[in-house]
Amino acid sequence: MTFEAGKLSAIQLAITSSALEGDAAAIYHMISDLLGEGMPFDAILLEVLSPVQNGLGERWRSGDYLISEEHAATSAIETVVALLAGSLEQPEDAKRVVIACVEGDDHSLPGRFLNALLLYRGFRTTYLGGTMPADDLEKFLLEDPPDAVALTCAMTTHLPGALASIAAAHNVALPVIVGGDAFGEDGSRAARLGADDWAPDLLAAVDALETWEVGKLPTGDPVAPSSEYLALIAARPAITAAASSQVAGSPEQSARHHDEVELLFDVLLAAMVCDEDAIIDEYVGWFISGGDDRSSSDASAALLIEALQDAVGDEHPEAALRLSRAEASLAGS
Repeated sequence: MTFEAGKLSAIQLAITSSALEGDAAAIYHMISDLLGEGMPFDAILLEVLSPVQNGLGERWRSGDYLISEEHAATSAIETVVALLAGSLEQPEDAKRVVIACVEGDDHSLPGRFLNALLLYRGFRTTYLGGTMPADDLEKFLLEDPPDAVALTCAMTTHLPGALASIAAAHNVALPVIVGGDAFGEDGSRAARLGADDWAPDLLAAVDALETWEVGKLPTGDPVAPSSEYLALIAARPAITAAASSQVAGSPEQSARHHDEVELLFDVLLAAMVCDEDAIIDEYVGWFISGGDDRSSSDASAALLIEALQDAVGDEHPEAALRLSRAEASLAGS
């Protein structure tokens, strides 16, 4: 059953309003009515709830919503999707997929959507949620191996975590499909990190998993982290502390800007592991547009890059070079 565009827009608007109030019950009742009117389960996920969530994200990024409003809305929608998924049975003889966010990523809603859609398509699933440490993921997979692993990653700051999470699944000889905004628009980052497959959207992920032959997929070959990459991780506390101090000039100010330096450091690691300077440029553009902090910041993007570059020093030449190129790109923009 299809709904005319006007009615669909009205439904999405009503759900958005309830989501911003954190009213999961109201959303659930609206979705129940849609199911009663004959709208298919997958259409509710893909044509109603997913566009609503995407719209909320876009409005937050443009500064229309506070972080608290976005969190309340996301929590309400996630509650509803979890309730819907919980109503579906899991056939014992079906393929089983373990779904998780990559290490460090707490954006759990994309995985929740994928879990619900896979259940609707007849899979068995185990959803592990957000911020799943790679070591714990590997132990879980070893104890009860599924047929495949699906990993989501929303922000490029967590691509190093994606590398670790993909490797965790491969250490147990399990194939991995990945998706999410952090992987870009063509799948090249996913390939670089060793994923067996990449999906541009939820439907593509489910379609890919349906065609996989269990036990016949070779696992990917992730990039081996360089010695400089590993040395940077080991030196992280000293580097970020030095950069924070340089940006702010006093202990009190340094504490305020330390999170910004930490994020830029993660972006630097992501650019190195993916061999892609554009990752830093993308992050700088997001930071300049307001990032996830709507308050004004004393530290400009240029100062952050310069401070981190100085803290990295000559001991880490690749990192220093990438930051230098980012600085030049910012100056020329």
